Amino acid sequence: MRILLVEFWHSHIYAEPFSQRLRELGNEVFEFKEHVYFDGPVRVEGAATDTGPATMLAKAQEKYRWGPRLWQLNRDLLDRVRSQRPDVVFLIRGAHVLPETLREIKRLGSYVIGWHNDDPLGPHHKWYVWRHFVRAIPLYDRLFAYRHANIDAFRRRGCGRVGLLRSFYLRDLNFPIDDVSASPYQCDVTFIGHWEDDGRSVFVDALLDEPGLDLGLWGTLWERAANSERIQARFGLVEPVRREAYNVALNSAKICLVFLSKLNNDTYTRRCFEIPAAGRFMLAPYTDDLASMFEENVEAVYFRSRDEMVAKVRYYLQNESERTRIAAAGRARLLRDGHEAIDRVRFVLSCLRSDGIP
Repeated sequence: MRILLVEFWHSHIYAEPFSQRLRELGNEVFEFKEHVYFDGPVRVEGAATDTGPATMLAKAQEKYRWGPRLWQLNRDLLDRVRSQRPDVVFLIRGAHVLPETLREIKRLGSYVIGWHNDDPLGPHHKWYVWRHFVRAIPLYDRLFAYRHANIDAFRRRGCGRVGLLRSFYLRDLNFPIDDVSASPYQCDVTFIGHWEDDGRSVFVDALLDEPGLDLGLWGTLWERAANSERIQARFGLVEPVRREAYNVALNSAKICLVFLSKLNNDTYTRRCFEIPAAGRFMLAPYTDDLASMFEENVEAVYFRSRDEMVAKVRYYLQNESERTRIAAAGRARLLRDGHEAIDRVRFVLSCLRSDGIP
């Protein structure tokens, strides 16, 4: 197929692996990178403004999804469709693509599909963030939801073909490392991820209270946490680890924690694949969704409260053989079921074939 892939393209974990795996499976892929319209100086009447104000203006247009940069993005996207004539236009999130642009893309003969990794209909997002996507839902030929709850929601909004497309791990970035003796990330328990006002600070506090526990914490926004002073006293500035460093950090912990975003009503998250892919022991909040993918106390371990989390941390730090067995079983289940990016791409292609796209 000829596929035009449209995404913001600042992160390496969404469009980039889709593009690579689509090509690997023999498809012709064109890339449309939205971020270039909001980076650098903004031109006003043919002249570039000063860098500072220009950057602020560009970022404001990106944030509020409005303004000349966004309109230019939409015009250029239509020009790309006219010139490249893709069979499929695949939008990831679609935050900056106007409904009228989708109408014209379809009129030009391309099949329009989309995938959204957030919960665009959730009550916690600002009204302007996903408004273009929400208005355009009925115009998509097929939508892929990141979580079960969005499937019915997208259907109610008028999309006739909706399916579940989970996140994934990346085989070149998420894998076991035999020797981490030189790793600066070695610890008993680690959480790698952002802070969110959903109670996860209370769980971190409970682990900080554990005598002798070597806790690792990496990610973003932890300076906003209620316990930020305590966190800063323990860790200094909490910073993210990405790409190869992220995999080293996972491999360097005996127990890898998962928290689920309440902002997006998550019942699983990308880490639920990345941790087993690295061959590590996963300790996560219990959800029926997660337990359907990794059997409780066999392939992963779950907690239902702060006290249960702490008790299970204590137990599995003292029982290495059980911890090792569960981690190995979790990785085996992951590989058996297929949760790599290429598995998701194969699923997308099978849906397109079932829709009659050659």
